[in-house]
Amino acid sequence: MQDLYEGINKVVMGPQKKSRLVTEVDKRITAYHEVGHALVAKLSPHCDPVHEVSIIPRGYAAGYTMTRPDNDNSHVTINKLTDDLAMTMGGRAAEEIVIQDVSTGAVGDFKSATETARKMVMEWGMSKKLGTVYYGSNQEVFLGRDYQSTHTYSESVAAEIDKEVAKIVETAHQKALDILNSHKSTMDSMVRLLLERETIYTEEVDLIMDGMPYEQVRDSLDARLAKKYSKNSQGVVTEA
Repeated sequence: MQDLYEGINKVVMGPQKKSRLVTEVDKRITAYHEVGHALVAKLSPHCDPVHEVSIIPRGYAAGYTMTRPDNDNSHVTINKLTDDLAMTMGGRAAEEIVIQDVSTGAVGDFKSATETARKMVMEWGMSKKLGTVYYGSNQEVFLGRDYQSTHTYSESVAAEIDKEVAKIVETAHQKALDILNSHKSTMDSMVRLLLERETIYTEEVDLIMDGMPYEQVRDSLDARLAKKYSKNSQGVVTEA
């Protein structure tokens, strides 16, 4: 199963880059950023379960937080979308709270959150102000050297769409701030473990959320990994 999980992560995020030089400053920022994602996901009832949190660079990312659904539901509700948006903004929120500065590392989060919010407003009828109208019929028209998008609604409606998108994203950002400010000690404990072990999993996230002391969680992780991988008589690493 570990090989399968690694294969999934490699396809989704890219290969691990353990040899990349990472400064202690960058490592701390990444740790708080990723724990921000994980903690908001854990405390938002409609988010998928947190599977893995890591500060090992993978692909173009300095770290990553993996969540995976525990069901095969095909419909996505507005409650799940809003919780997922809060999780997406959790990285930037954690930087603001602890680092008291912001980095460029959240650009991918902003892009993802904005795209989702725009679909909520324009395609999925999830804006109370604009209602259940489909605004997503943009068409590309070739004008000279390049393509430009055209739409079938007025400029005033376009302005309202932009306002609604910004409102949805900022609401998610504020929700993430509220959650993390209320659980700062838990965030600090999770970051401490992540900085020391570089990757933590569902079990460790759950134990920290349950209030187990850092040292016990660390020892539990080490014992579980030691048990999971043991050497047979030929010296080949196998799962215990």
